[in-house]
Amino acid sequence: MGHSLDTPMLAEEAETEIRHQFAVRANSILAFIECVEEQRPKLRQAIIEAMLWAQTQPKLTK
Repeated sequence: MGHSLDTPMLAEEAETEIRHQFAVRANSILAFIECVEEQRPKLRQAIIEAMLWAQTQPKLTK
């Protein structure tokens, strides 16, 4: 997604970009998981949703 740094992203665009970045990460995770090809889309979606959920959680401090 080519986006100029001079113009602010809309909330929808930002969420789409985050989902895309998480999908790329999910694909990397799936590369290490041996599973039936038909399960990969569901696993990818579950990984993305887990990453989105994790963003909403308070940060742990040491």
